[in-house]
Amino acid sequence: MTSTPISCTSDYYSSSDIDYEDNDFDFDVVKAAPSKHCSIDETNFTIRNFAEHHDDFQSSSKISSTIKVQQSIRLFELTEKFRLNKEVFIRANAILTKYLLVTSTDDIDESILVACLSLSTKLSQHSSPRTFCDNIRISDENTICNTLDWDIDATTPINYIETILVHIIDPSIRHQLREIANELIVLCLTNVRCVDLSNISLGIGCLLMGSELLQCGELIPKEIFAFDQGKHALFETSLIYIRQVLIQILNR
Repeated sequence: MTSTPISCTSDYYSSSDIDYEDNDFDFDVVKAAPSKHCSIDETNFTIRNFAEHHDDFQSSSKISSTIKVQQSIRLFELTEKFRLNKEVFIRANAILTKYLLVTSTDDIDESILVACLSLSTKLSQHSSPRTFCDNIRISDENTICNTLDWDIDATTPINYIETILVHIIDPSIRHQLREIANELIVLCLTNVRCVDLSNISLGIGCLLMGSELLQCGELIPKEIFAFDQGKHALFETSLIYIRQVLIQILNR
C-alpha cells in the first residue's frame, strides 16, 4: 500500500497521510476503465441531469444533521469491521439516508445498517457482491427494499466522480484519484459540517481536492464546470467550504 505525505503535495497541508491506492483488505476491487469516451457536452448534460432530478435527498431530509452523522459513523465503523471498501460505505450511506427520510426514525437497529452494506455491495461499480457477515438476514434487506419501494440505487457523490473520471486517460491516475476522492467523501459524510451538502458539491469538491493532493488538476477539463450562471456562485461557495473543512480535518 502506498501513502502520499500531504506536505509533499500541497502547501496547504502539513500533516497526516492519505492512502489512495488499494485498501489492504479490499481484495475484490476491480480497476474498471470507463465503458466509453464521452464528450464534454455529454458529461455536462449528465451532471446537470443528476443535479436537477436525482440530488434532492440530502437537502430535503427531515432528519437532523446530528442524527445523520451519528448513523453514518455507526455505518462506517461496520464498514471497517467487515473490511469493506469506501465505495460500499458511500452507497450504503445513501441507502441509509433514504431509509431515514422515509421512516423518520433515529432509532436504527444494527441489522438494518448491515443490510444497507449488503445491498450496497450489490450496487458498487468497482466491487464484487460478497457475503461478509454471517448474520445478514434477507428479511432485513427486504425491509429496506419494501420501505423504499425497491428504489435503492440512490444518487451519490460517486455518480459525479465517475462521470468526470471518464476524461482521465491514464488508468493509474484515474484509479488513484477515485480512491483518494472516496476517502475524502467519507470524511465529509461523517462530519456534521458537511453531511447536509448536496451530492454534486461533495463529489466534485472532493474530486478537486483529490486532484490537488495528487497534483493532477490540469487533467480535469475546466469546461466540465460550465453550470448555469445563477447557480455557479453558490456551487463555487460550497466547493470552497468543503475545501476549508477538509483542510481542518486533515491538519488535525
